[in-house]
Amino acid sequence: MDNELHKKDIINKISEKLIDEKIVIGGNKSFYKRKYHLKYTQKIIGNVLDAFWDVIAEVIEDGDSIKLYNYIKIEPRYYKAVKLNAKGFPGIKENVVAARYRMKFIMGERLKEACRRLSQKKCSDDTSENTEASECEGE
Repeated sequence: MDNELHKKDIINKISEKLIDEKIVIGGNKSFYKRKYHLKYTQKIIGNVLDAFWDVIAEVIEDGDSIKLYNYIKIEPRYYKAVKLNAKGFPGIKENVVAARYRMKFIMGERLKEACRRLSQKKCSDDTSENTEASECEGE
């Protein structure tokens, strides 16, 4: 728990999940005489993952949003320029954060359910500590 997964770790997990799945190539009588069954290799999964994030970056760059039902919604949001209060910092007369676009992620139902299961698991594991038990009762 509280692990940080990197791209290689995610590729390994996906390849473990797809170990019994096969890619079927061929089967058309005029071109191929037999079907070829290929496995999902880590290189294939890595290329697909790279292409997925490249497409998301291109879509966001165009100002469009992405909605993967039950998983996530990603959209660029415009934020106006903001003038910060600089009274507490001597020597700074005015501090302005420029107008910009920022990403907004909205969780879908499948990810919300995963968070609920994590909360339930965490609360059932840590019932011995009073502070965590009181936090779990409040939910």
